[in-house]
Amino acid sequence: MLQEWKTLIQRFHAGEVGDDEISRWQQQGLERVLRHVVDNSVFYRQRLAGVDLSAVTLSNLEVLPYTTKKDLSDAMYDMVCGDIRDALYFFCTTGTTGRSSPCPRSVLDFDLDNAAITLSLGTILKDWLPGEKPVLAMLCPNETHSVCLTMSAAAKDLGIFKFDAFPLSPAIGFKRVFELLQELRANVVVCSPGLLMALAEMADAYGIDPKEDLFVKAALNCGELCSPSMVHLIEQTWGARSCNWWYGSQEAGSSLVATPAGEFVLVTPNHIFEVLDLETGKPLRGDGRGEMCLTTLIPGMKPLIRYRTGDLIDLKKTAKGRPTLEILGRVKDMVRLGGRMRSAAEMETAILGMHGLIYGYQLQVSERDGRDHVLVRVKAKASADHAEIRRVVGAGVRDAFDVECQVEILPLLDLITATGGWVSWKSARIKDLREKPGDDIEARSSAALAQAALERI
Repeated sequence: MLQEWKTLIQRFHAGEVGDDEISRWQQQGLERVLRHVVDNSVFYRQRLAGVDLSAVTLSNLEVLPYTTKKDLSDAMYDMVCGDIRDALYFFCTTGTTGRSSPCPRSVLDFDLDNAAITLSLGTILKDWLPGEKPVLAMLCPNETHSVCLTMSAAAKDLGIFKFDAFPLSPAIGFKRVFELLQELRANVVVCSPGLLMALAEMADAYGIDPKEDLFVKAALNCGELCSPSMVHLIEQTWGARSCNWWYGSQEAGSSLVATPAGEFVLVTPNHIFEVLDLETGKPLRGDGRGEMCLTTLIPGMKPLIRYRTGDLIDLKKTAKGRPTLEILGRVKDMVRLGGRMRSAAEMETAILGMHGLIYGYQLQVSERDGRDHVLVRVKAKASADHAEIRRVVGAGVRDAFDVECQVEILPLLDLITATGGWVSWKSARIKDLREKPGDDIEARSSAALAQAALERI
């Protein structure tokens, strides 16, 4: 089964799998994974009791109940299919947004999850670095996080020289990261967009010019929101090609990978995708904006049935018929501005535009005389004119949201916007004075991560 599945993923990535074939594959996979979870998972045996699984099809998935993040943290090891010690690898969620839950991977999980990532990485680097040997720097967390091990497997399969250097690690720090990028002549980095901009922001303190003194030609982003405006800012700042490359989670695996053109493609051999209406919670039919819901087709250690990811997406189909989408942030990160709920991506786009004048930003939202008022704090690049920044950013926010807007310049190396975004875009970048204050685990986690970053400078 493994080789047949990997072959299908290869053909799918090459655009050789039609709608009818993928639908037949997904229906067979749905039947197989439902039997698997009922036979092997305590949680799903109870959750799906009473459901006629033989009657479930791709067109009537609504007969299956959703799985939520709360279910994962409540069920813990009862969600797992079998004994946790039968897994190949153990990973878990970070616990920065709530209780940490186990995310084990079997051989089948690991190999099939990696297949699409490896194909995407190889295709992009062949297109972006023709004739050049890739040297890949992973500037991401390790330990019980899957990302570095996943990339090690991809690099091995592609014959790529790769090293790990997470700046927040006590063994590394930012100074050593800059040294390794220079010494090893890394021309590819995989990283969160916030960390990439933090590195650019502090480069001057280490006597580094990212464009002149480093060799980075490809910046592949993952781990947090990365709007097209942020991609443009990274390209302007680093002098490298960039894209929002890989979307996934510890719990659900890798769901989306990018093409060399920077389009996200859904990995439909491994997942069934639904888009849920934000008001009704019911699936949309066809294109549209809503919450991403995934059903894992791999019958491994912890498949998830109709898992509500909490991610806000905009789903479209390309001219070739393959579905693509844009990640707009988390549903819970949406903020009401100018009488409408706005996504994180909308706010980031309004601030960053396409001007490339700043490193990062924060928003403070309040109400004055019955109207929303936004204070935007930005970190200016050294060469940027502050008056121009105030004019451009202020106009972008006012035009996008029809609100009053004031712009201030933040001091550099205030790293909560850069590092806290790995925990929560909203906690790191939004302070809504209209909300009642309370204990917020995400805000505390963001502040703690920013403090850890300062200690590594």
